[in-house]
Amino acid sequence: MPLKKELGFLLVIGAFAAVIYGPLWWRPVSPCVAGDLAARARATVPEALKAVYLDAEKMQFGMGSAAIGDWRGLGDALAAGGRVWVRTTNARSPKYYATVSNRYFLSNGFVYISPGLAGKARWLPHQPTTLTQLWATLAQKNPAGVMFAGYVRLAPLQLIAIAQPAIDGRPVLKNAAHYYTRPMESAPRAWAYVVGLAAADTAVTRPDRDWLTSLLATPADRGGSAPGMAYALWLKSAPADLHSPPGAENVNNVGQLVADSRIVEGELELYPMTRAGHCDAVARND
Repeated sequence: MPLKKELGFLLVIGAFAAVIYGPLWWRPVSPCVAGDLAARARATVPEALKAVYLDAEKMQFGMGSAAIGDWRGLGDALAAGGRVWVRTTNARSPKYYATVSNRYFLSNGFVYISPGLAGKARWLPHQPTTLTQLWATLAQKNPAGVMFAGYVRLAPLQLIAIAQPAIDGRPVLKNAAHYYTRPMESAPRAWAYVVGLAAADTAVTRPDRDWLTSLLATPADRGGSAPGMAYALWLKSAPADLHSPPGAENVNNVGQLVADSRIVEGELELYPMTRAGHCDAVARND
């Protein structure tokens, strides 16, 4: 092999090793964190975020809390295709507990994948798989954690969502009964666009993972925590294209998927976590 080719090959190997094994600041950011997920878990809105609007078009997909226009409507939310869908929690709104969408939104905690970042692998169900089983499988193969997104058919689909805005300082985990006042919604079978994550170790072992502990401490099914979380857009019908974001005309509701929901068909794109970056400035509507 010519010397130039040998040197080029060694440089490529060295760069790859640096990204995988080098210091955290050297690794690419995946995922991005906007806001303060610890504040989200505490049901507070930091002063620095009160007038900050995020732009869903600066996100490939994401999940967390969002409000459109007013913090009193802060609810469970999912971003995809340049829009955020949120279950409105403002009891005085004519759209209370309905799913609404917009490009711009307020948030005290959101995690997302940046546009243009390609997935590293795909997951397809070879047999019916509950969310709990999915989290365990993905976490085993991706110990540092992995985010995922895609269309799946669930049988059953089970959704919950907060019905009160978590902004009054009552920690969500300790006050689940205060926030989750509406019954679980379900369908014997339904298609959904899903955004989620799984992680083998949710303990705080390094500074860039404290957001993960806060996120997964939020009850996913009326109490407790899990090695993963998933939000879903419950669709009215099967998607025409598994590789295009959902259209507003096909969205029924949004919420957190309950762990017993079972995936029977579909495809998820996987985005292994490298290091989380606080990307408020990147996602802001400036």
